[in-house]
Amino acid sequence: MSERQGTGAGRDGRPAGGAAAPVEAPARAVPLIPTQAGHVLSGPVPVVPASGVPQQRTPANGDPGEPPATDAASPAYPSHRRQVVALLTAAAVLVSAGGVWAVQQERAARADAARAAQARVDAVRAGVGDELAAARVDGVVAGAAIATVQRAAAGDQARAAVEHASATLASAPQAGDGPRGALQQAIDATSGAVGAPAVSLTTLRTVTAGLAAPEKGVVDAQAAWQAAEDARVAAEEAARAAAAQAAAARAPKAATTRRAPAPARSGGAAAAAPAAPAAAGLPVAGSEGSAGAVGAALNAHRVANGLGELSIVRSGARVEHAMQMAASDSIWHSGTRAGSAKARPEIVGRVSPGDATRMIRAYANSSGHNAQMLGAYSTAYVGVVMHDGWMYTSITFG
Repeated sequence: MSERQGTGAGRDGRPAGGAAAPVEAPARAVPLIPTQAGHVLSGPVPVVPASGVPQQRTPANGDPGEPPATDAASPAYPSHRRQVVALLTAAAVLVSAGGVWAVQQERAARADAARAAQARVDAVRAGVGDELAAARVDGVVAGAAIATVQRAAAGDQARAAVEHASATLASAPQAGDGPRGALQQAIDATSGAVGAPAVSLTTLRTVTAGLAAPEKGVVDAQAAWQAAEDARVAAEEAARAAAAQAAAARAPKAATTRRAPAPARSGGAAAAAPAAPAAAGLPVAGSEGSAGAVGAALNAHRVANGLGELSIVRSGARVEHAMQMAASDSIWHSGTRAGSAKARPEIVGRVSPGDATRMIRAYANSSGHNAQMLGAYSTAYVGVVMHDGWMYTSITFG
């Protein structure tokens, strides 16, 4: 057998005979590309085409001159594949670029947020720069020392404010129950905060500042009472002057009559005595009542409020003033103004029907009069007059 294998058939398709010499097919050049038309394998080793490479199919009639068919119908197939690959590559590049852009935007947003947060931190640091400048331990110690000093100063201010408010309360007995009660509550709250073992500096300062408003209310109420009292005293003095003028006008026609004082009544801390002579030009009326009975009712009221009894003294001047009030059918103070060297606290009043207990109860219903009856005194100077079913009293304290 020759080194090249024959096709086993002639050009015309007849088998080779015994006598006839076999016609040897002319040798062909082996192409470089296996799919090139006219390729003939030169060896018995079967060739398996590579995956994805178009496979050459031999014509059915075995004619090597017929162009072979391929999986890709035309030579343009490789160019089409390159276009597809190029498009896919471009799409991948676009997707990658979009992803990179999104990542860059996210990083930029994070950077902006970080800068904003750092700006807030810097603002806070600027507010507490002095504390941050010191070491942590030194800062804590210094902060505790400052807080201690501040609280001590606030405590001193609170105690001074309480003392001032208490003095204001004591000097304004006629300010009224409402303003005085509000100030007393504020004083108690501040005193409690000062004495508390653990109270914040803010609370201490707040309760101290809370004393100002009720204290001003007491001062204003006392001033209003004093203004009204001054006006009343002025009106009473004008009334006395008018009564004196009227009495002077009647004097040539008829002499002023005066009732004899009633007999002295037994009982009480002091016995009744004849009334003092009338002041020049002022009419008097009524009969003297029991200073002892009024004094006993006064002391009973003091004892009921936890205070000691007063020494009750019948006063001729108080009796005279009570008779003058009875003659004018009104009440007023005796004219000794508060603040003078001889001034004494005085209360005047009248009740009907006349009764000592009823008289003291009427005084107790007035906050200013009640404060004077319960004052820190030792003696009460009492004058009592009865006239037309009314009891007139004038009482001073000392």
